[in-house]
Amino acid sequence: MKITLIKKQIAGVFAVVLAVGISIPVNAQAGSEVGFSESFLTDGFQVQLVKQLGQQATAQGVNLLPATDANGDAAKQNADIATLIGRGVSGLIVVPVDSTAIVPAIESANAKNIPVVTVDLGASGGKIYMVVRANNVYMGEAGCKYIGAKLKGKGTVLNLQGDLASLNGKDRSNGFTTCMKSKYPKIKVISKPMKWKSDVCAQVTQTVLSTTKIDGIFMGSESVCLAGVQAVMKTQKKLTQVGSKGHIISVGIDGSPASLKAVRAGTLDAVISQPLDLYAKFGISYIKDAIAGKVPVVGPDGHGGTIVALANGTFSDLLPSPTITKANASDSALWGNG
Repeated sequence: MKITLIKKQIAGVFAVVLAVGISIPVNAQAGSEVGFSESFLTDGFQVQLVKQLGQQATAQGVNLLPATDANGDAAKQNADIATLIGRGVSGLIVVPVDSTAIVPAIESANAKNIPVVTVDLGASGGKIYMVVRANNVYMGEAGCKYIGAKLKGKGTVLNLQGDLASLNGKDRSNGFTTCMKSKYPKIKVISKPMKWKSDVCAQVTQTVLSTTKIDGIFMGSESVCLAGVQAVMKTQKKLTQVGSKGHIISVGIDGSPASLKAVRAGTLDAVISQPLDLYAKFGISYIKDAIAGKVPVVGPDGHGGTIVALANGTFSDLLPSPTITKANASDSALWGNG
């Protein structure tokens, strides 16, 4: 009921913004621009994504407008998109705040025949030309398999979950916990939501490590959690070198510069790297294809992933996500080393 009410409120705001209209700069070339709506710009991953999308737009000849920043506010994001639609953009690239709340914006773009490509997260309704994202269930499973093998199937693990209202947060946690139940049933998993907030990561870690013997930590996003988690571990004298006696095995998803540095330094065991470079490259490529009227083809995508058909005529390109350890943490192809 709450989600439905929020969706109706956002749809109302969206309609008002479109009805009122906007002021369009006289030099704006309607139909030649691609709008870009970002969810928030408070972590290194999103900042780097904006940078690389801009670089790819230049390389591929796309006139990408500067990113609007919703600052984690779904209503603001829908208002931002309404403004872009009113401007007369020929396509939209969106990194959604919330997969349900974004639906009115997607549907409004559909009504105007403006193609939409989303990056890192899809939507629960409306038609999206392509959802460019990693297989988040797979990333959770990869974290589970790494930690489970290192613990030899026994121990207690803290699972720092992303926002469970988001598909990525839910998929990563489900991939991790389902794998643990099936492959490592003797490992106890303590799941705590951190809601993509650094301070919550630190608070939860502080509480759990102070009261429970923890053998492993899985971070749904190390670009959000790593600094706070390691600060707590250091304060409690539990931040030790990988392989040392009593070391708490730590794995996270993203592959940020800080995490790769920690892997090389031997304080973080592994990261499941998001293919941010591919998000940028193919986010731009797919919006070009959408504007040109090309139809996606289900099957291998030609760059290591798979294109699948979803509901409402939406397609998704599920990109590969490598596991990074000290052995390959210096690879220049990783976005965190860019």
